[in-house]
Amino acid sequence: MRVVVAGGGVAGCAAALALARQGHPVAVLERDATPRPAAVVEAENWARRGVAQFHQPHAVLARLYAELAAGLPDVLDALAAQGVPEVPLPEGLRSLWCRRSTLEWVLRAAVETEPGISLVPESVAAVEADGGTVRGVRLLDGATLPADLVVDAGGRRGRLSRPWLAETLSSPADEVYVSRRYRLLPGARTPAANRGVISVAEADGYAALVFPHDGRTFSVCFTRLPDDDELTSLQRTAVFEAAARLVPLTAEWVAPERSVPASPVTVMGGLRNTFRQLDPAAPLGLHPLADAVCTTNPHFGRGTALAVAHALRLAEAVAGDPGDPRAWREREGSWVAGELRGWFDDSREIDADRARVWRAVRDGQRPGGGGSPAPGPVPRLLVLAAAGADPEVARVVLRHMHLVDPPDGLSAAHARVGALLARGWAPGRPAPDGPPPGLPLAPPRDELVAGLAAASELPA
Repeated sequence: MRVVVAGGGVAGCAAALALARQGHPVAVLERDATPRPAAVVEAENWARRGVAQFHQPHAVLARLYAELAAGLPDVLDALAAQGVPEVPLPEGLRSLWCRRSTLEWVLRAAVETEPGISLVPESVAAVEADGGTVRGVRLLDGATLPADLVVDAGGRRGRLSRPWLAETLSSPADEVYVSRRYRLLPGARTPAANRGVISVAEADGYAALVFPHDGRTFSVCFTRLPDDDELTSLQRTAVFEAAARLVPLTAEWVAPERSVPASPVTVMGGLRNTFRQLDPAAPLGLHPLADAVCTTNPHFGRGTALAVAHALRLAEAVAGDPGDPRAWREREGSWVAGELRGWFDDSREIDADRARVWRAVRDGQRPGGGGSPAPGPVPRLLVLAAAGADPEVARVVLRHMHLVDPPDGLSAAHARVGALLARGWAPGRPAPDGPPPGLPLAPPRDELVAGLAAASELPA
């Protein structure tokens, strides 16, 4: 069976590898002709046109580790060979500290050496179909490449599948990311990450995060509301460095005796949660994949995990009946409409809750405190906040945030969170009758704003 994969990112490479190993010849068409650097250490400077998040902070979730272990174990071996640290997590889960650039470098290397895959520096203009089934793709120069299966891995801006979309759901993530990468000095100890894969301080109107990576690098990231004007100065280098020293969580990492900056300050905004439903009348054999179907707020680090999971679900659907494109559509489409849609709904609900709380803080209000819970389901953001007050809630949240349990898995903690609320607990407070809280990981927003105002007087 002739397979064309449009897009050579994480999703496209994973799909190409899985399908080629079933014996199908695969052509990966990648419009970015920039060659893969000769060594992974050079990948952090690899210019990947069209991949906005390529050099942004990145976390490998336990779900991504598990998907690779089950479907592409040689990729995990190759990451280990490049010095990517493996991270044990509670519940027997495992993950990695890995830059997005390293992950893509290893996947691209696997594609380049896999028998049956050809990597072609071309752009696809359109899908060619006849009688309700794909027949190939038309390239920008007008040439046609025959195909029985066309995988649209062109990302969130890709347009290959757009003519056959039945519905597009979209909501703002309501977060802007300001980040900088650092490198640990020789002999410097790596601080502990309070959540295994990353370190997080969820403050009352912003968040501070540290992403440990491979190659003794890490990224510090601040997230804020797009309309929080008092935190926009974070994009200035002097202000960002001042903020990193003001927040106890990040100050330990950026201490001058521990690390040095390795990149400029970068900003990523305009992010949205999107879900694109393929029309049932779309030609059989056309399969949009990963970001071409669903994007979620990168605050959760779900993109690469869901991309690889989607690629492998498609490969499994093809393997189930290689000659029946209708069966592929039904099997893969069932996963998209079920689990993938569930993670989209989860992300946009948490984002809406967070934006509401952060705007209340920005406007000088304080969100409501404890008391008896309102009737109905407990808000997802409240369940996440309760992880610090109850070890059983923390277990449920860990499995949820690493995509181990289904999207509705947080409901298992509703009763315990309701009991906490009834006993007077509220986000930001310690557990009732629990030990006294330790030192705060981040100052309140008003204290950070005051510190940044002083830092704004510093030269850029």
